[in-house]
Amino acid sequence: MHPCRTLSISLALLSVTTALTAPASATDSTPAPITVQTGDHADFSRLALVNAQGAPAVDVGSCGGRVAFSQAVPWPLDALNGTYSRRLTGFQTGEEGRSLTMDWPCGARVIVRRERRITFIDVTDPPRPARKPGAPVPASEGVLLAEAPGASVFPMIAPPPVSEPAPAPTAPAQAASTSLAERLIPIASAQAQPVVQAPPVVQPPPSATPQPVAKAPPPAPPPKPEPARTVAAVPPAAPQAPAPAVQTDPPIRAFDLDAWAGDDYPARKQHLEQRIAESQGRARVDALLAMARFTLARALPEEGRAALDAAESLTPGPDQRYELRLLRDAFRALDGTADPDDSQFVRSQPTPATADHHVWRSATLAPSRWAAAKSSLPIALKRLLSYPADLRGRLLTLLAESAGEAADGPSLNLIVLEMITLDGIGSTDGRLDFFRGRLAELHNETAEALTHYKRAAALPNLYGHRAQVRSIELRLASGALDDPGAIAELESLRYAWRGGDVETDALAALGAAYTRAGRIDAALDIFGLLGRRFGATARGRAALTTGRGLLDAVIGHLETTPGSALDALSLQVRYGRTVALTDDDAGTQQRRLARLLAHGGFTLEAARLLHTVAETARGAERAAVGLELARVLLDAGRGSEALAVLDHTAGPAPDAAAAERRALLRAEAFATEGEAMRAFDALRGLTGPDAARIRADSLFRAGEWPAARAAYAELLGGPGTPLPDDIAFHALAAFRAGDEAAVTAAAERHGKALAGTRWAGLLDALAVPPDPAGKPLSSATVSGQLAAADALAGMVRRWKTP
Repeated sequence: MHPCRTLSISLALLSVTTALTAPASATDSTPAPITVQTGDHADFSRLALVNAQGAPAVDVGSCGGRVAFSQAVPWPLDALNGTYSRRLTGFQTGEEGRSLTMDWPCGARVIVRRERRITFIDVTDPPRPARKPGAPVPASEGVLLAEAPGASVFPMIAPPPVSEPAPAPTAPAQAASTSLAERLIPIASAQAQPVVQAPPVVQPPPSATPQPVAKAPPPAPPPKPEPARTVAAVPPAAPQAPAPAVQTDPPIRAFDLDAWAGDDYPARKQHLEQRIAESQGRARVDALLAMARFTLARALPEEGRAALDAAESLTPGPDQRYELRLLRDAFRALDGTADPDDSQFVRSQPTPATADHHVWRSATLAPSRWAAAKSSLPIALKRLLSYPADLRGRLLTLLAESAGEAADGPSLNLIVLEMITLDGIGSTDGRLDFFRGRLAELHNETAEALTHYKRAAALPNLYGHRAQVRSIELRLASGALDDPGAIAELESLRYAWRGGDVETDALAALGAAYTRAGRIDAALDIFGLLGRRFGATARGRAALTTGRGLLDAVIGHLETTPGSALDALSLQVRYGRTVALTDDDAGTQQRRLARLLAHGGFTLEAARLLHTVAETARGAERAAVGLELARVLLDAGRGSEALAVLDHTAGPAPDAAAAERRALLRAEAFATEGEAMRAFDALRGLTGPDAARIRADSLFRAGEWPAARAAYAELLGGPGTPLPDDIAFHALAAFRAGDEAAVTAAAERHGKALAGTRWAGLLDALAVPPDPAGKPLSSATVSGQLAAADALAGMVRRWKTP
């Protein structure tokens, strides 16, 4: 090695040194002088500790480590954290100053060695897939070459001075050595092999003397040709002196995300921002697309969407618009908010060679269609090995959450193994323990799941609180925790954490516990809080679906509790909008609530609620909601509105029973409106007690008393217990037809069946025989007739009062 280069490496290694010497003391507990040194090498970062009393204990983790002494040490945290290191960051003290913790890249290779009084901790970069340690990095994987020794990794290339243009070459022009600015030109991902030919470098003729450019870097000597790289020839300035061949690095591929991420985040971001500021027109759109790809590789969706919005405002070309659409779909998939029906990754079928397509297709489908996403999972997991660590962690977390929600244990096991063996993703923030607990829960290993949840819950962060909620629900299901204990733990968690999906989960579980404990008012307050805090944004509405379980529990409690109509009305009046946001596409919970309202006599509110559901329903669901709404309107005596609803919601009946029910409702609506003939036409071909009752009711409303009496007599003579309404209308039809014998027989046979109903006393009033003409009325007759009149008056009052 050249002596100058050896000297520069040594200076770089020990360029940043922080020395700590404890003051001398007469006591025995005084620690010996300790020196802490940090330095960066091209291949590794080093932390060195010099201690005369012995070596410290060193614990090496997947994403960080710990150095511990037996006595307290005044660590120089400000100096350590204020010194730039590529791999050693996040220095913190613990155990009252006895230990020092630090962070390094997950999966980094760490070597600890001791030489006498010195302890060395060397941290190298994480291993890259399909690449041997120490081997040269191929240009196709995103290595950025400097033009000259000592030049910046992200140089700004000044154009060469040109005095006069060279003649046009006869052969196809080939590019010279490329810089980062040329390699960051985005390539349309639709191309199978995105190769872009750079413009030829124009050189002045030998007679011309170029003028020097201020602050221009010295020209780089042509590197030696390598077989793995493309060699392009510079057009000759003169036939006698052809220019030597030089190397070119191909542009970064559209989804070579590791190359887009780069190794130096601040420098790469600054370079891209400078390109955006200096470019105009189509070049500016290309620069913004490059920034979007860089932020996608770094898993920064907010910054990426801002770049895409800026690019769309500059009138991009057709090919650029396609790239914008593709990148926007990728960011939506990264957030878990993608619409599979409107995504290029789902609508276009991937080929076996496009592994990136499988990755983003799985991420797009995972939150809502796990069965479809699962088919691309093996290819996606293999391709994720080549992704940057941050992006890989985000995508693996998205896939793990979707597999857990779908209760797919084998797929979740594959994802968790990938997280463990690759980078130790989530090993420090509780994420890995949370998913391992979920996997154990799917395998019915309750004790192991609670162990993982307890370990994750020890961290006061997002996944720690999620693990605490899952632990509470699991202990409730296994009987290890009762509702009062769950309410106490959930309330403490609720007031200790604010924001995110964890609060919705905790609030939903707390509301369900309130419901099981019979505290419906408290459960409704929790449900209203979900709507007020999370119902305003799209992300909030997605999180609000967590409250669907709470709504189901509340409505189920109201359905099984007598006299709960007022609670149902309170739920609809106070939280109707939240119920609509929480409900599924079929409006299941709103229809259950409407049935509760109609059963309690609140037909107006029930009809309004069903009208709202019918407006958004389609197909067979719309027809089913129309049947329920027509039933509510008929119970309220609004036959014409019921007919209009049946006409507007008509559609293909899912089965014969639904078609028969629609015909019966139409016939009943016609009968309610007094159109007996149309009711008979609607009942044509229908049999059964419901059709017979509608026929009898139509005859009664039309004043056909003998026919109505006969129709009701058939109903009373059928199998089963007769209904009070059928008995009453049969007696009334017989009375209006003058059939005293039928009235008397009905009173003797069914008199007790009307006791306690709104028809009580009707048969006694109708069956009182008049005295023979010409005889004076006896006191017993008068008393009987007065009693019958009083009974009839009471019957009328009860009949008019609901």
